[in-house]
Amino acid sequence: MAERRDAVRNRRLIVAAAEAVFREEGAAVPLDRVAQRAGVGRGTLYRHFPDRLALVAAVYAARVDALERHVGTLPPERLVEHLVAEIGAQQVAAPGLFGAVHAADDPAVAEVERRAGALLDAALADARARGRVRPDVTADDLRLLFAMSEGVLAVESGDAAARHLRRALVLGLRGLLVDAPDELPAATLVVDGPADA
Repeated sequence: MAERRDAVRNRRLIVAAAEAVFREEGAAVPLDRVAQRAGVGRGTLYRHFPDRLALVAAVYAARVDALERHVGTLPPERLVEHLVAEIGAQQVAAPGLFGAVHAADDPAVAEVERRAGALLDAALADARARGRVRPDVTADDLRLLFAMSEGVLAVESGDAAARHLRRALVLGLRGLLVDAPDELPAATLVVDGPADA
């Protein structure tokens, strides 16, 4: 039983360390840095996460878990722009993470993507019911905002990346919503790793 508890603890430590290291250095960082931050050996890291994709998927799942818990704290009448702000801030916080996720062909990643997409779909459906969405807008259009965001982050970094990404998302929302805000709301979600870490 103690071995099982150690394994669970090590997995949590690795995911939390990866979250921190990805935030500081990007998702392409050598995985040795993650193991070092977690205080585990390379063998322990690879026992839990056989490759970078498995670790990226775990970090992404932790972020979506946190977003699912957080969405209930956001104003429902403006949920679309709040979700856009939160997801955009997450893109800035871990450069390369979303690109790695979207390039993956993995069932675990696909399931996390489905959950993230369900949040966006529900927010868009609610906004449509409130008469806030332009008639020709689809759920794919909303997802396209985040693909375009990756382009901004590919050429920008630091404060400029955050500032330009927020501006790009506002411009994108103007094409989707009839009452788009002039500025994105502040992102309030803090992600430190898995909820039970």
